[in-house]
Amino acid sequence: MGSASSAKKLLLFFSPLYIIAFCSIFLAKSSPFYITEPDPSYIHLFNGMNLASGNMEIGNTDNPGTTIQCFAAVVIFTKHIFSGSTAPLYQDVILHPEGYLFTCSALLLILFAGINYLTGVYIFRRTGNIGLSMLFQLIPFININIIKWVVVLSPEAMIIITANFFLAYLFIHAPENKMQGEKQPTSKTIFLFGLFSAFLIASKYTCAPIVLLVLFMLKNNKQRLQYIGVVILSFFIFIIPALSKMQNMYQWIHDLATHDGLHGKGENRIVDPVQFGTNLKGLMATDAVFTSIYSIITLAFIVTIVNWFRKKGTLPYFRTIIGIWISITLLLLAVAKHTEFHYLIFAECCFPLALIASYTILSASFYPLIQFYGKHEKAILYSFFSLFLLFLVIEKIRYIPTKYPKYVGMDKYIDKYKDVPLVISVKSGLACERNEPAFYLGYMYAGNTQDKYAAFLDKTYPNTFIYWSNTNRLCHWNKTLAMDDFPAKKDSVLIYTKGYEDTAQTNLINLFGPHSTKQLIHSDAETLQSVYLLTK
Repeated sequence: MGSASSAKKLLLFFSPLYIIAFCSIFLAKSSPFYITEPDPSYIHLFNGMNLASGNMEIGNTDNPGTTIQCFAAVVIFTKHIFSGSTAPLYQDVILHPEGYLFTCSALLLILFAGINYLTGVYIFRRTGNIGLSMLFQLIPFININIIKWVVVLSPEAMIIITANFFLAYLFIHAPENKMQGEKQPTSKTIFLFGLFSAFLIASKYTCAPIVLLVLFMLKNNKQRLQYIGVVILSFFIFIIPALSKMQNMYQWIHDLATHDGLHGKGENRIVDPVQFGTNLKGLMATDAVFTSIYSIITLAFIVTIVNWFRKKGTLPYFRTIIGIWISITLLLLAVAKHTEFHYLIFAECCFPLALIASYTILSASFYPLIQFYGKHEKAILYSFFSLFLLFLVIEKIRYIPTKYPKYVGMDKYIDKYKDVPLVISVKSGLACERNEPAFYLGYMYAGNTQDKYAAFLDKTYPNTFIYWSNTNRLCHWNKTLAMDDFPAKKDSVLIYTKGYEDTAQTNLINLFGPHSTKQLIHSDAETLQSVYLLTK
């Protein structure tokens, strides 16, 4: 019996090894981060740098994201100690940003693989069921976004790692779990429910539905009050670095709730009905795996409600499936205001628990319709799970060569003109083949430390300027220059653009009209990148 158990435990290494292999590929493709994910990696790098320098200053509280920023601070502080650098910490980070980001990402990868393995072990020890154990390790297979974001310094990485274990813990200790001998959660269990929930919400507000899920799973108001109290208290502890920005946090949430459009920047209304419908359809069409699993959960929810009205009694996983469906549906509706599919990562982390509840509900309902199923349930279930897992592995492979932007080496053409003032203009976002826009993004969210960082960035990149075409502003770190005055004072200007079509690019170049000669140094039509030299 012991050897059989040991053999089964070997299966628990499958998912962690998959994580290490695939995440390593995506980590290699993510670097350098200023080309792929400057938002949010450079934002959290600068805020982690603030904390690691001993400055309790968070410039970015939108998520609020304090958990990933504190993680970054610990890594940055530790890496700087062992780097042998004699420069102040913030200067070393600005001089070697990609090295610090790579270290953070590599540790997130290792942490995810480790937690994923321990989650499987935890379930196996409590249930003895290898199928359930592997099901709770399913998270990295669900969507490619999970593999992509867990190797980026982002709140999503912290959500994935934390939720992987917490949903398994919730399954074991939920009052509805029939395999758990202890019918009621202890005070310690309630405390851990609240602690994990607060940690997730402090990582990103998109995890707020976890509160509804837990409240539904608990059976009496005393437990619910204890849980809510722990959540509130723990949340404020986890966001200590951001407490001075409570007004900003409130305003951010208020704008999201009362305005349509991306990040609450649209009109003063909750939603644009037409755009909302289009966005919701787009989300459901983005990934067949997500839509299929959500449909299964919805079917189980409907069956549960129908059976409850018929029997008027307690049903298996009644509270669990209602809590999961309402939580995921509310998150889906909230995300439909923005159509950023990776905001649904928390919902995907709930899928293992949701599938267990759904299977228990649906199989019980359909047993009478499929007489032979009960006799061969185990064989059918394991065969289906194995095929489904194989499909998910193969399905992810197609993303490897296409997920990240193609690097064409535009920087090497720019570096030939090191003494010439460089103007960088990126149409959408700040991801490009130069790291200065990523620095600018991090600097903008650095809070009260901006001036200190701007002074060193000015010293390091004295000839770099960022042009914002949407506001017609030309910036040099903490200075805004007059467009009419800047070109006339320069004998030559190098302009690097990305994302502009021909007409828009021509109009942008013509803004620097005093320069009579316009020479195209290099362009790449596929990635819409160009380098021009303008001289008098």
